[in-house]
Amino acid sequence: MLESMRKHMVWMMWVIVGLVTVTFLFFGTRSYDTGGGAVAKVDGYVITSEDLNRVYRNLYESYRQVLKDQFNESYAKMIKAQALRELIENRLLIEEAERAGLRVSDEELKTHIMRIPAFNVEGKFDKRSYDFYLSRINTTPATFESSQRDYLLRKKLEQLVEDGVAVTDSELFAAYASMNPKAKPGDFEKNKESFRQTYLAEKQREALAVFIKGLQNKASVKIDEKVLAL
Repeated sequence: MLESMRKHMVWMMWVIVGLVTVTFLFFGTRSYDTGGGAVAKVDGYVITSEDLNRVYRNLYESYRQVLKDQFNESYAKMIKAQALRELIENRLLIEEAERAGLRVSDEELKTHIMRIPAFNVEGKFDKRSYDFYLSRINTTPATFESSQRDYLLRKKLEQLVEDGVAVTDSELFAAYASMNPKAKPGDFEKNKESFRQTYLAEKQREALAVFIKGLQNKASVKIDEKVLAL
């Protein structure tokens, strides 16, 4: 039973990571208008209520679609807190990427946008689909492209952190034995590579969380706690 619960939680974690990734990929990190008061400040950078509401709405709908009958309104406050947390972490990562001298070239940005499935028809970039999408979310190409540049910049920094994580065979064997106490002789070798991928991904996620925590400790982050009240 415990093993089943652990696997379920791992699956849910990947779902959550996916929801956040899709939210920032398609809806970006910058305001599409100048409305909304400040709900948080990160080293002076203002996160507006419009930013928060946009990410909250998209996460809310994504959770609702994934969880289906299991979803209820009790998730709302948790999702709003997550939306604000993600916006703050996103800003911290972008700031750090810029301090580290990371850059996203125009060619990288163009390639990324042209590969987004929503803008492709029969495997090729379709300008009409692109224009229709931007019209639907009421934004300009310049604003959308700026948000996508931020997204790619963040992913570059995350990749650097993840690339610094390694797993030795002895560590892998110890972790497998701990998580699978009833494993039979030969099970480890049979499942070694698939388990390595899962275990390494978990370690990378943990390393990134520690990295972000370190950024938070060094930054000036101010939150209007009233915004989390529903």
